[in-house]
Amino acid sequence: MDSCEIPESGKDSPRSGGNVLLEELLRDSPRTDFLDFQFIVLTLLAGIVALFGLFLNNVSVIIGAMVISPLLEPIYAGTIFLANGAFKKFLKHLTVVLVLVLMLIVASAITTWTLSFFIPLTITPEISSRLQQQEISAVLAIILGITTIFAHKRGFVTSVIGIGIAVALVPPAVVTGITIILLPSGIFDALSLTLNNVFGLFAGMLIAILVLNVGPQNERVKKLAWRKIYLILTCIAGLLLMLWYSLTILHHG
Repeated sequence: MDSCEIPESGKDSPRSGGNVLLEELLRDSPRTDFLDFQFIVLTLLAGIVALFGLFLNNVSVIIGAMVISPLLEPIYAGTIFLANGAFKKFLKHLTVVLVLVLMLIVASAITTWTLSFFIPLTITPEISSRLQQQEISAVLAIILGITTIFAHKRGFVTSVIGIGIAVALVPPAVVTGITIILLPSGIFDALSLTLNNVFGLFAGMLIAILVLNVGPQNERVKKLAWRKIYLILTCIAGLLLMLWYSLTILHHG
């Protein structure tokens, strides 16, 4: 069992402002550390909607897919649990995110392959635009990750929907599946954009956690939790730098 379970808000215990904030964030975080049927179906439906929007070159349909996608939730919840020192909970949420992304890629590839037998499919501008500007998208994802935590802190929970639309986690994963079938040379570009967005969001949320000084009340446990946060931030930064460097070599090699 993970350490540092927070005390219930109704119990009398001294709490710092940071710990009260942590309790609020944990209370508001959704239960997304496991894959249930509805969660999977909702993610796949969002992917299918996004796929048709991409092939139709219809921005409104693509935005609709982002609205119904639940992918932002396990990223947010996992980050909050990590701030509380619950490293195993964080890993469970990270696993959920990566599995859902993989499912989106596979489902998009299968759907594209199936549709190609019945209708002519082309690489539309909406698809090709997601094979470019990966570096800028990663920076944007970090900024939006920071914004997510601050939005929850201020109670602007509805604005998180807009953040989910802006960071666009579903379309890059769907484009990755499309490129497997129609444009194999663009697979790495699409996949790197997907990973940039996912890990950029994690990085941004962790940075916001550090800025807000969120963590367990127990100082020893808090130090352990922050060590893990610093370690994961370092790993994420290294991963993003590797992706950027690989893209530079790929595009200029």
